[in-house]
Amino acid sequence: MPDLQRVVLTAAVGDTTSTVASFNDATTVAQFPFDFELDKKSPIQQIDFTGSDYVTGIRVTYRTKEKGSVSQVHGKTPPAGSPSIQLTSDEIFTVVTGRAGTFNGVNAILSLQFVSINRVTGDLKTSAIFGNKSKDFPLFYSAGPLLAFLGKSSNDFLLSLSFALAGEPVDAFGV
Repeated sequence: MPDLQRVVLTAAVGDTTSTVASFNDATTVAQFPFDFELDKKSPIQQIDFTGSDYVTGIRVTYRTKEKGSVSQVHGKTPPAGSPSIQLTSDEIFTVVTGRAGTFNGVNAILSLQFVSINRVTGDLKTSAIFGNKSKDFPLFYSAGPLLAFLGKSSNDFLLSLSFALAGEPVDAFGV
């Protein structure tokens, strides 16, 4: 019997008109809508970042429901030692915020920042801002348990993002 999860997709931000191939970790990694292969309570284990004027690439390591992991790179591969966010199996991202726009002629994701909650202690954790720290570009944000990333990327840039959020509580304490 499939282990299904109701998922809500956000609108895409960044360069949504690019003709580069899109990615959808909700389908390629989680196998949504036919199953849900990720740990619903804490699907993201780690995100590695690269870039300074833009978020040129991310490596997302997902936690599977069998307690394994699988990584996906979008954009430029973050080198060893890149800035990262690591979550324990008790934590889940609840807010994603960032800025998208055109900088030096490239329309892309310029910055990302995350808020997570520890489902055991209730502690909130806010990440550093990854990428361009300027506040001169349009802000985007999304709230809800973050399950997976979707978007468009080239070998050099993370061009656009959309988020797969839980459409229902991921545990007995969620609302």
